[in-house]
Amino acid sequence: MKEKIYTIPLTDAFSEGGECPFCTLEKKLEAEQVSYALGASMMEPDSRILSNEKGYCRRHFEQMSHESKALSLALVLDTHLNELIEKLESVAKIPEAKGGLFKKTVDIAPILEVLKKKEESCLICEKIQHTLEKFAEVFWYLYKNEPDFKEKVLECQGFCLPHFQLLITCAQRELSGKALSEGLRDITALELDNLKRINEEVNWFTKKFDYRYQNEPWHNSKDAPQRAMEKLSKFL
Repeated sequence: MKEKIYTIPLTDAFSEGGECPFCTLEKKLEAEQVSYALGASMMEPDSRILSNEKGYCRRHFEQMSHESKALSLALVLDTHLNELIEKLESVAKIPEAKGGLFKKTVDIAPILEVLKKKEESCLICEKIQHTLEKFAEVFWYLYKNEPDFKEKVLECQGFCLPHFQLLITCAQRELSGKALSEGLRDITALELDNLKRINEEVNWFTKKFDYRYQNEPWHNSKDAPQRAMEKLSKFL
């Protein structure tokens, strides 16, 4: 069952702490998928077909280039480029311009469609997002059924805004009635409390540059801007 498959990584992420346990999960998933793309994936025909069709975003191509697997990366690029060229060639025959004397247009929609799909497509991003959605489902399963997990959640430091949105969206599918309203109230209150906490830490960081506060302790604010950015933005 998915609950058993995803439970341990999820509970481990909450045990590690940090500003967002789901970001902890995402970082691990990303590292695994980058390594897989240049390893076992190349030996699986279905994976190669998807790799050739979807390709990867610039971020993940760059990470793949740091894996010290130059030949594997070149093979991925070779077959992916072949697929891309074939698709572009199929739509690259530009027709004669149509229109009247003062306005002539050319239908570029087929080329733009190929390029747009390529721009928006990344096999690693899609796999990560799919897995995170499964983790979100299990999050609510455990939150509803396991008091120890619920306690661990309510003691965490909240979530980054994108993963907070993921959890809220998933709650609408996985919960109903009293469980839904209580779950949403709990994590919304948790998120607001932690946004206020980090806001206070950032504010104290700014005050430390005022001569009146030079001799005051930093408390937990030395890295507050970095953690605030983690809170506000998407990891990928």
